[in-house]
Amino acid sequence: MKLLILNKCGALPCSILFALTATQAMADIKPDSGDYAALPAGTDLALLYQQNLRIDKSYSGGKRMADNLDLNLTVEVLRLVHFSEFFDTGYIWDPQIVIPYGHQDFGATGRKNNGIGDITFGATLWTLADMERNRHLGWSMFITAPTGSDKNRGFALSGNRWAADFQVGYVHGLDEHWTWDVIGETEFYQEQRDTGAHRDPLVQLHNHLRYNFTPQTSVALSYRHNWGSRETLDGQTLDTSHNNGTAGFSATTMLGKQWQVMGQYWRDVAVRSGTMIDDSVQFRVAYIY
Repeated sequence: MKLLILNKCGALPCSILFALTATQAMADIKPDSGDYAALPAGTDLALLYQQNLRIDKSYSGGKRMADNLDLNLTVEVLRLVHFSEFFDTGYIWDPQIVIPYGHQDFGATGRKNNGIGDITFGATLWTLADMERNRHLGWSMFITAPTGSDKNRGFALSGNRWAADFQVGYVHGLDEHWTWDVIGETEFYQEQRDTGAHRDPLVQLHNHLRYNFTPQTSVALSYRHNWGSRETLDGQTLDTSHNNGTAGFSATTMLGKQWQVMGQYWRDVAVRSGTMIDDSVQFRVAYIY
């Protein structure tokens, strides 16, 4: 088993490649500001994301394990969402599917990967959707399937394991301009299908403080923190537990009645385990119909 992994890891240490595979958790669609505000039943969304990440460092147990990785990752994501009434209960839910496609350039080794990532499907159910007061409470479950390309070869969008992600999000309109979004999240993982590596659950907390200049235009300061996700194989630690924090800024505006654009900048501010994102510039275009 260990020899098989070493052969697959190639020129980089295995712990680094496992950490890079774990960037799947960083490259997927995290809940942005406003995502937990329900929309009226019958609304459909088509969203296209582009994420551009730059990674040079990797950490384990708070110690720097690698430098100058020179990893550039570009991810395009198609997300389709349908808002409807939940089986005549009066509640709103939004079945959806998320399909990522990535381009990865590993400057440290010259290795390049591209292809479809692991596809996610699921929904949020809102038990509170007060449009007038801007108060929303949503409960989500998302399942990620191991559909990605280049599994177990350091491709950040291919985890080669099933994952179940549970979230609860609350949006509170403080006044006419200020809104606070807080989302708790726990993700559970199947053992990796090729190697049998075990990953502990990952716990995350997302906070967005949003200022609405108008109902159509807003900016937000965000902070995300995650814990857990220790990875082991045959009693040996491949990736120590996370205690990582990321800060970001975003700006969102409507272009007419059907188009919305969002721009974001993210940067890791604390990394105990895994790769450190030096800069991440992200864009999102949404079509509402």
